[in-house]
Amino acid sequence: MANNIAFQAMGKTYQANATTTSQRIAITSDSPCNQLLVSSHESQSGGKPVYFVVSSNASVTCVAPTAGNPQYSMVVSPGNQIIYTVPQQFSNTTTMYIAFITESTTAEAYFTPGEGL
Repeated sequence: MANNIAFQAMGKTYQANATTTSQRIAITSDSPCNQLLVSSHESQSGGKPVYFVVSSNASVTCVAPTAGNPQYSMVVSPGNQIIYTVPQQFSNTTTMYIAFITESTTAEAYFTPGEGL
């Protein structure tokens, strides 16, 4: 993994339309990698965050954390993008599953596999 370079997309970008029910997408990349560029297209004023879990388990689910009820999840806040390093490597022969959810109504996020800062 080359973390001293600008982010390089290494596969297709996947859209996630999050609701209050956990949903899941399967992601592969063109080359082996273990980073995701996660981008929220929600308005910073009034948009909702997207919580997500990345796993090699095809039945992974996600639960939004609440006060006094922590959960295993990562988050992208409205109108932002962030690069996450995930625990497993994925490629064109190894599928990664992303489960996602939002707090209320709907929220839109995008996931792009790759490497870099």
